[in-house]
Amino acid sequence: MKKYAVCGFSTRAIAQYVVPLLGIPELPEYGDFSKYGKVVAAVDIDIDRIKIFNERQKTSIPAYLPDEFEKMIRETKPDALIVAGADFTHAEYVIAGLKHNLDVIVEKPMTITAQQAKQVLEAEKASKGKVTVAFNFRYVPAHKYMKKLIMDGAVGKITNIEFVYNLDTWHGPSYFVRWNRTRKFSGGLSIHKSCHHFDLINWLIDDIPETVFAFGALNYFGPNSPFNPQKKSRKKLSKEEIEKRCPYYLKWVGETIPMPQPKHLKIYTDTFHLPYKVQYPEKLYLYDPDIDIEDTYSAAIRYESGASMTYSFNASTPWEGYILGINGTGGRIETVWISTAPDRCPFPKPERQTITYIPLFGPRQVHDIPVVPGGHGGSDHVIKHDIFVKETEESKKLGICAGSIAGAYAVAMGEAVWKSVKTGNPIRISDLLK
Repeated sequence: MKKYAVCGFSTRAIAQYVVPLLGIPELPEYGDFSKYGKVVAAVDIDIDRIKIFNERQKTSIPAYLPDEFEKMIRETKPDALIVAGADFTHAEYVIAGLKHNLDVIVEKPMTITAQQAKQVLEAEKASKGKVTVAFNFRYVPAHKYMKKLIMDGAVGKITNIEFVYNLDTWHGPSYFVRWNRTRKFSGGLSIHKSCHHFDLINWLIDDIPETVFAFGALNYFGPNSPFNPQKKSRKKLSKEEIEKRCPYYLKWVGETIPMPQPKHLKIYTDTFHLPYKVQYPEKLYLYDPDIDIEDTYSAAIRYESGASMTYSFNASTPWEGYILGINGTGGRIETVWISTAPDRCPFPKPERQTITYIPLFGPRQVHDIPVVPGGHGGSDHVIKHDIFVKETEESKKLGICAGSIAGAYAVAMGEAVWKSVKTGNPIRISDLLK
């Protein structure tokens, strides 16, 4: 049985890794992988999260602070690390684990800078351990179906991709009341969020990104937001006064509903009701002056094969999901995915995702892909099997499991986006990973 140490006791870490490895009967929706591994330690600056979790779940996971990492290794002797804390903690834990020749499973993004990604690649070369990046977006049934179509030659030689990804006015704002809102902690949404999207395309078309050119801005959040109530007030408003006049707040709470805040704008105590005092400080809001990342991007990306992609990201739109088209010499694949929760969707949410394949010189084919229950389009449970048990034959055939190189390219693409925005110049991926 493999022994895991969890570095970063986040909501994601608990739901995706800790609870499944514990096999808690009262939480069957997270799965039971307890016969394949066990959690021997947890590391987090918010150490009370671990202690309170132990009390409530009647478990005894040893708790350590980040500066006790080496002590944790000596005392618990894990076989592998699961790195799932705030993005800015990933690189340090991954590299430390590799130095101890441990396998490392890391949530996306692998790191928050291309330089850190390069350091991970170098550390892995010198280690007996290997890195697995948990790109669960690859596991969505519709994405696997598209991969099969492309591998079967349905599209021919890929020529260009059109990819639009939107966050709705419930989800998007949540990133701006958390650590994600500053570059030094997240790398920006072009890394934290878009690395999912970049990796998906890299994997689908089996190509390597070469050059990125992008425009971007902070249009909806920050002090200059057109929705900032402070701009219309002659007096200094408190956070509570701003909330009562904030359209994002009012849309999802309603003027007649008193505090506390709606979940997406509330300081995290998370799904498991655990405190997050250090990493999620209170009194952050959408219009604070220290927000220094963009909420809107448009990018053009060239691949080594000569294929190109236009990519658009917006963190404040009426509905959430994506529009994707993949063109080639054999035809086109197109699909729309609505990920907005039904009670937030401004129109009836489809029960299936439709993938349309149109041969260049043939009739249209429509494939309905049923929506699978579970987190992230049903992908979370399947990736757990590949991580904790073994790769399925389907995963092997499609090359779904991602390693450090895929993680590095996704991070470098995200960094190239924001650096192109800042400089006005195209950015070569190879220059970032030198």
